[in-house]
Amino acid sequence: MKKWWEKAACLGASPDIFFPHDILANDRWDRARAFCEACPVHFYCLDEALGYEDHEDRWGMFGGMTPGERRVVRDYRRRNNG
Repeated sequence: MKKWWEKAACLGASPDIFFPHDILANDRWDRARAFCEACPVHFYCLDEALGYEDHEDRWGMFGGMTPGERRVVRDYRRRNNG
């Protein structure tokens, strides 16, 4: 049985796409977001990333969301489930 990440659209892609060096560029997430939008398992990726502690998940695109976008989801969950 395959693990979900073995079906990921990003499998084998350069990490630089998902962890851009130029953090000030307006288009820094475009390539990563394109991978995630076409990915059949991006919801699993996002779910796993949201399970990380905040301090371990400050960088990179996971499941189609940037660190800031994931932070918003976590804050919302804390306010409404805590």
